Amino acid sequence: MDDEPRLSSSSPPLHAMPGPRLRAAWWLSGLVVVLTTVAAAAGLLTDGLYSGPVVLTAKFRGNDLATLVAGVPLLTVALAASVRGSTRGGLIWAGMLAYSIYNYAYYVYDPAFNDLFLLHVAIVVLSAASLGLALTDLDVAVRARTAMRWAGGLLLLLATALAGMYGVWLVRQAVTGEPPADVLPLPQAQVHLGMALDLTMVVPTLVLAGVLLWLRSAWGYTLGVATCVYVGAYQLNYLTARYFVAQAGVPGVAYAEPLDLLIPILLLTAVLALVIHPGEGPTAGSIGTSSPGAHVPPGRRWT
Repeated sequence: MDDEPRLSSSSPPLHAMPGPRLRAAWWLSGLVVVLTTVAAAAGLLTDGLYSGPVVLTAKFRGNDLATLVAGVPLLTVALAASVRGSTRGGLIWAGMLAYSIYNYAYYVYDPAFNDLFLLHVAIVVLSAASLGLALTDLDVAVRARTAMRWAGGLLLLLATALAGMYGVWLVRQAVTGEPPADVLPLPQAQVHLGMALDLTMVVPTLVLAGVLLWLRSAWGYTLGVATCVYVGAYQLNYLTARYFVAQAGVPGVAYAEPLDLLIPILLLTAVLALVIHPGEGPTAGSIGTSSPGAHVPPGRRWT
C-alpha cells in the first residue's frame, strides 16, 4: 500500500479490522477522557488552585468550563464513533486529541506550578501518544474532492493572517521595544506562551493541512478535517475564557466581540463541507497501515 495513495473514482476496498496500534490509541484516549474530566472539574470547582492575577485565574477557570462541557463530550462521542468503525468519527477524534494537546500545553508550560501539574502533563503525553498511534492506523476514504481546495485555501488564509499579525507585533517589539499585547490583558509570560504555541503548533499545522488539501491528497483530507476541528474547538475555550475574564471585572474586557464567532463558523463550515457531501461518492485513498490479507468479518466495512 502506498504511503500517499492517488485519489480515484473507484469504490474503496474493504479494510481489515483495526490493528493493535489503533486499539491502543482507543484505550489511551479513554484514559484521556477520564483524566481530562477530573482535571477540568477540579480546576473549575477548587478555589485557589490557580495562582496569579485575576485575569489569568479567570481565564483558566473559563477554559476548564469549556473543556468540561464541550471538549470532553466531543472527544467522547468521536472516540465512540471511531470504535464503531466510522471514518468521519475517526477524523474528528484525531482533531479532538490535537485539541487536547494544545489546550493543556497552556497548563503544562505555565510558569506557575499548581497541584494538578502532573495530571496536566499526563493528559498532554497520553493525547500525543494516542494521536500518533491513530494517525498511523486510520483508514480513510476521501469523499469531498470539490470542497478540499477551498477548505485548504481557508486554512492557508488563517495561517497567513495569524503569522502576519504576530510578525508585525514582534518586529515592532524589536524596533521600538514595545512588548506584544493580547486581546486579554494577560501577563507577558502568558502572551509569550500563547504566541509560541500558535507559531509552533497552530500555524505549521494550518499550512501543512492547507497545502495537502489544495493538492487533494489523502493526508490532506485527514489533516484538514482534524485541523479544522482542533482549531475551531479551541475557539470555544477562548470565548468562554473571555466571558469569565469579563465577569471577573477586568477593565477593558468585553464579554464578546462581533467577530468572535467568525473563525469558529468558518472552520465548522469547512468541516461540514469535507465530511458531509451528498453529491459525491467515495474515492479511494487510504492512509492506514492495515496488514495485507487480514480477515474482514462478513458485513464489516471499515469506512
